Amino acid sequence: MKRILFTFAIISMFLGSLVFTSCGGDGNTTDNDSTDVVTDQGPAPGEVPFDFPTVGTTAKAGEYVLAPSYAFIEDAWADVAEDMTPSFIFYSAKMLEPGNVESKLSQISDDVMIPNSLIIPIPAGQQAHVGDMVLTWWQSGSGLERGIVVDDTDPSQPVVVYLDASYDELGEEEEQLEANSFVVLTGDWQPGTSIAYEGDYDYEHWTVIRVEGDKVLAKGWAGSTKVLEKSKCTPIPVTLDVAVGDVIQIPYIGSYQNGTVIKVDAARARVWVETEWAGTIEEEAVCIGDITKGLTIAD
Repeated sequence: MKRILFTFAIISMFLGSLVFTSCGGDGNTTDNDSTDVVTDQGPAPGEVPFDFPTVGTTAKAGEYVLAPSYAFIEDAWADVAEDMTPSFIFYSAKMLEPGNVESKLSQISDDVMIPNSLIIPIPAGQQAHVGDMVLTWWQSGSGLERGIVVDDTDPSQPVVVYLDASYDELGEEEEQLEANSFVVLTGDWQPGTSIAYEGDYDYEHWTVIRVEGDKVLAKGWAGSTKVLEKSKCTPIPVTLDVAVGDVIQIPYIGSYQNGTVIKVDAARARVWVETEWAGTIEEEAVCIGDITKGLTIAD
């Protein structure tokens, strides 16, 4: 009888140890157990959710820059994980500490680290004159904007008409820029200038953020942001002489199409164009800096 009870006790202890181990109570952890632990360390310094290298910056401490908010960048990683194209809005910020691949910016009330590839420098000490196109932000609102200078009484604080907002929204409204808050646009591939990207079906309108080798980090329709092949991009001239009757290419709902010039206001860098959309003739007010004569587009 004692042998039966002893045997039963041994079996009970063995079964109890199996139950305890299956619930994680055994302190002896095998190598296989350790492989189940995954640590997410997040992106590396300067890394962005695009196929784009880490880069330096020319922005200096105390200067204005344009950059997306940290929250937009966090959302972008989630979008890319779900095969969605991220959207960014570029706001003004102050450079605090420039770094090799990322920099500390002051955004509203927060100090944040932003990858340098997403930072557009605004060098201090710029001056602009009537007819110059500048990159800045909508200073009585927010967000990246180009402007055409219409008054250079003080070249360090020129008066501009904004160009990226629709003509219906801001029209010919003028605003004086703060000193050190703009950069003059003079040539191809500068951040803030336009490009036409040869997509699968048409030429798409994009704005340059950063160029590195054959990669162009660019912002497009509704703020969508992606990396384009530079070899498939055509830079759009900052200035272009056009006259009534000229056939030009204009961006319309994110893509380039042909249009005929019906009115020109060169002083405010605006051109009115008739273009066909869905079988009807539409009249559009577009800005010089977005238009070109160099694209071959079938009607």
